[in-house]
Amino acid sequence: MSIPGEHGDATHSSEAGRPSLLLYAPGTAEDAAVVGDAALLGALIRTEAAWILAQADCSLLPEADAAEVVAALGVPADISVEDLAVAAASGGNPVIPLLAHLRERVAGLPGAAALHRGLTSQDVMDTAVSLVLAGTVAEAGARLGRAVEGFAALAREHRDTPALAHTLTQAAAPTMAGLRFAQWARSTADAGEALPNPAALPVQLGGAVGTRAAIWQLLERSDQSASVSTSDVESAWAARLGLSATGRPWHVDRLRVLGWAQALAGVSLAGQRIARDVLQGARPEVGELREAGGGGSSAMPQKSNPTVSVLLARTGLEAPGLLATVAQAVGSAVDERPDGAWHAEWTALARLQVGALTSARLLDDLVGRLVVDAGAMRRNLDAAGPGVVAERLVQELAPAVTAAQISAALQDALDGAEARRALEALVGSERDLDALLDPAGWTGEAGPLVDAILATLEAEHPQASEDPVTDEEGPAGTSAEVR
Repeated sequence: MSIPGEHGDATHSSEAGRPSLLLYAPGTAEDAAVVGDAALLGALIRTEAAWILAQADCSLLPEADAAEVVAALGVPADISVEDLAVAAASGGNPVIPLLAHLRERVAGLPGAAALHRGLTSQDVMDTAVSLVLAGTVAEAGARLGRAVEGFAALAREHRDTPALAHTLTQAAAPTMAGLRFAQWARSTADAGEALPNPAALPVQLGGAVGTRAAIWQLLERSDQSASVSTSDVESAWAARLGLSATGRPWHVDRLRVLGWAQALAGVSLAGQRIARDVLQGARPEVGELREAGGGGSSAMPQKSNPTVSVLLARTGLEAPGLLATVAQAVGSAVDERPDGAWHAEWTALARLQVGALTSARLLDDLVGRLVVDAGAMRRNLDAAGPGVVAERLVQELAPAVTAAQISAALQDALDGAEARRALEALVGSERDLDALLDPAGWTGEAGPLVDAILATLEAEHPQASEDPVTDEEGPAGTSAEVR
């Protein structure tokens, strides 16, 4: 017997025409559907249906009766989300009016009493939230995995591409572009690994105040009391939903929720961090990176904006505030059901899920759009002047020449030739100053570090070692151009 909405047939439906804030958040529409009202409604019905089936699994009602009741519950499309939302105001959560609707549908059936028996609204709401979150993290993880593959391919391609590194916004020293891309791949993978395992997300089973009294009484009155425990029923419920059983209620122990929120925020923040690098490199006066097929401008037709990176940055900027809301709610959970703190979690966690889904999708999209200009990277490195190798000169020319002397020589030089002459006056013509002043020769272990990062990624994510199929225009899936 399947559970209504189990295969996602009604949980990801369009929310067009319903009140929403999608115009305020461009780029999130398809992700909002995964987490939105229809998805939650489907999860709520699945949760109630699975509870009925779990009771049958534990021989607390006949399987035929359970199947008949579950079939009568219907599907999310049978219920008006708008009406349910309005009705939810009186009880403070959508489970109460939904339950009234479902009870009408199953009235008169032999197993009708099993609907919601022993549960409280928090059990159903928390479990449904876990169910929605399971779908979110599975999809976000898959998207992040594809982005890791793309960034790893970029890192291999540009392992030995010299580039100018910056610290505190200023030209600092030479690096390799591949190391930057490898770090993108690593941080993207880390964000994915921090997401909870969908199958480890828990059901919540506490009953009215966390004592499971009604379930305990049900078992005591049944002929299964000697062989079935409340934990057995919880495990059967979790198995029906593909979730896990904790063996205890967590109705006011909300630190796990904070952990979920932090992991979701981490995806958006990882995306923001990479987007900031792209946005810096995409400035026309820098010209090292660009997004192929960028967005246009309503007023300036010559522009091709790095829209994917802009939206990644936007999504990352929203995440800390939402995470703070969840943290505040977790710390405010009191008594046996919080008075408002529990409710505040829902919208913040939902928006963090949308942000994580959107960021993961945009990172995957960015890989396919990113154009790398290795020539511009070299020009910018050379234009930064001999000062970018000052650290090398201090080490190589000491103790004969002091750091102060080198600083003075480089500060007064207008170009590399003048710097060479000034340094030659200090050390003579015996030293190979041209080699010392070549920024490509002062990248340390950048190349081996790329190899090391990619090796760990390949061990953790074997697909990251697979080079994309290439054609005449460059690596497929990266749109990388080297000019």
